[in-house]
Amino acid sequence: MSATSPSVLNEVQIRDIRRRGWRGGIITPHRAFARLDFSARDFAGIVASVLAIGSAWMLSLRYVGEFWFHVFRFWHHILRLEGSVARAPQQWGPIHFSLPTVLVSAGPPDAFTWWTTAATTLLVLWITFGISEEHLPAVYLLRFLVIIQGTALAYFAFAAAKFPHDLPSYTVGMLHFGTIFITLLPLILGFSYFLFDFHLVQKVGLTIGIMAYLVIFLPFQYMLHVWIIHDSILFMPLLYFVFGPFLDVLIFVSLYSWGMSWRSRDEI
Repeated sequence: MSATSPSVLNEVQIRDIRRRGWRGGIITPHRAFARLDFSARDFAGIVASVLAIGSAWMLSLRYVGEFWFHVFRFWHHILRLEGSVARAPQQWGPIHFSLPTVLVSAGPPDAFTWWTTAATTLLVLWITFGISEEHLPAVYLLRFLVIIQGTALAYFAFAAAKFPHDLPSYTVGMLHFGTIFITLLPLILGFSYFLFDFHLVQKVGLTIGIMAYLVIFLPFQYMLHVWIIHDSILFMPLLYFVFGPFLDVLIFVSLYSWGMSWRSRDEI
């Protein structure tokens, strides 16, 4: 064989080349295709971690409720809203705690607010037809918002008096959902993130981090809802369907995805 002849690769070398990227590094298989070595010790660690985090959370509910109450009262004073902030008692079996609520009435869907919102909604819809196809996800998102707000405009134009929700019950309901969602997070991550080959510190850290983030985020999120709905109840459907529980779930998914990008035990 001459010096210019191509060298012959054996089967082992070919398999090695197939696993390497353009910079020469090893391309590891996606976790969806990787085999997980799951032992009884790993399972015991998952169960113990989930129970420990869940129990600590249940015992801290009364303190979380008080923290939310003080956040609500602070912003109620800063925003100079009428009414007051009250505690709504909650009971989950032997666990007693309270959630804050605002004794504030929602603003009426007056004619000026209705027509201004209708004009803005139509303007947003018109703008979406001028956005290029490269930004198609943004177009779909804006039209989704237009559909929700347009439906609310139609409802309050013909049946505003029949709207069954008020601001105090809305606030308690949203915070109650958030509390249940945070309570379920250890169990959700225990059946998903904890099954992958991450260190136990990473698994516990991600769980506590997401729970802590939502504990801090929720009172500010729904106090903002109170401030907006206090001006007009016309925006309650949009806030509920887009910037309420749906947003909280998106935050969880985003932080979960960030945790999945961490290096596993085999990569560290």
